[in-house]
Amino acid sequence: MALADKGEQTDYFDTELKGFGCRVSASAKTYFVLKRVNGKLTRVTVGRHGVITAEQARKDAIDILSDLGKGVDVNREKARAREKGITVAKVLERYFIARQELKPRTVTTYQDLFRLYLSDWMNRPIEEITREAVAERHLKVAKQAGKAAANNVMRTFRAIYNFANELLDDSLPVNPVKRLSNTRQWFTIERRQTLVEESDLRKWFEAVNTLDNPTIRDYLLLLLFTGARRTEMATLPWEDVDMANKTFVLTKTKNGKPLPLPMSDYIYQLFKSRLALRENDCVFPGRGGKGHLVEPRKQMEKVTEQTGITFTVHDMRRTYTSTIDGIVGYYELKRLLNHSAKADDVTAGYVVKNIEKLRPLMQKVTDHILTLVQSREPGKILPLNRLPAD
Repeated sequence: MALADKGEQTDYFDTELKGFGCRVSASAKTYFVLKRVNGKLTRVTVGRHGVITAEQARKDAIDILSDLGKGVDVNREKARAREKGITVAKVLERYFIARQELKPRTVTTYQDLFRLYLSDWMNRPIEEITREAVAERHLKVAKQAGKAAANNVMRTFRAIYNFANELLDDSLPVNPVKRLSNTRQWFTIERRQTLVEESDLRKWFEAVNTLDNPTIRDYLLLLLFTGARRTEMATLPWEDVDMANKTFVLTKTKNGKPLPLPMSDYIYQLFKSRLALRENDCVFPGRGGKGHLVEPRKQMEKVTEQTGITFTVHDMRRTYTSTIDGIVGYYELKRLLNHSAKADDVTAGYVVKNIEKLRPLMQKVTDHILTLVQSREPGKILPLNRLPAD
């Protein structure tokens, strides 16, 4: 049986075994099986002539025809067998392609977790990751980077494994991360509840005002007076600040919903101070005037050294929330913090406050915080003299 001309192919069928044939093209001869299954004509490749003999192809074809007669989707089973060798790295890649709604920051976090703690797993077939391997790695990461990191790594791997199992029609073994639940190996992580106590606010405020880095000084102050999250404020561009109307919009929010806010008098002065020192398109420029602020840790450590108050950037959001709790109503607080109301919370649907209606509320909150940070020394006023006058 000669090869076909270029661009042509011909199917030849066996006269004895119905459905068994050989496709001849310009470059190869390939054995196949063709059978109608559930009303659908199904073609299954058996193998290439030269790699297997005609006799071996006939034997394999008999088995395939038998499986097809039983309703087995042979092509799907072959694809599944190929996919079962898919590596952890490949699953992670396909996961990101499928989950287009993931935020860039989430993608980076997942990539970092795998790079830092699971790098030796990346080129292994995901089905080969055992329960024992998961349990051992969980403890190793905890020793290396802490309990929270260990839990995060395995929760992320669990999601990736579940995704792989979905691709393979649940043909993978039980998710190996289940071992941590069955043996109660997950670490109990208490939710962080640290904040700057009201009794320490004045000391903290005065120390921040002595920082020689005006960018981080103003950044920390705005976190205290707005309750904004770290990235929301650090990435704020000048195009989202309206000095004429005394408003600004936080767009890099956790729930993806932009948060427009009015400026109180004090917040306006802070933005005015920022504008006078403008270096680029970011309200808080990064080192050397490039990009946005990334890491304020060193300046924060100076505040801690001066006051003895240990705090994180997110502690300022908790401090803000705790400080104004009771000063504003429940729904007003959720609006200022950009918290989404539950779907069944009908009352929240009627509490719609536009930006101007929020202005008196923002001023009220600012005034309350200012009373807490004012010096208790007679005749001493807030350190606002560094701010440009209107």
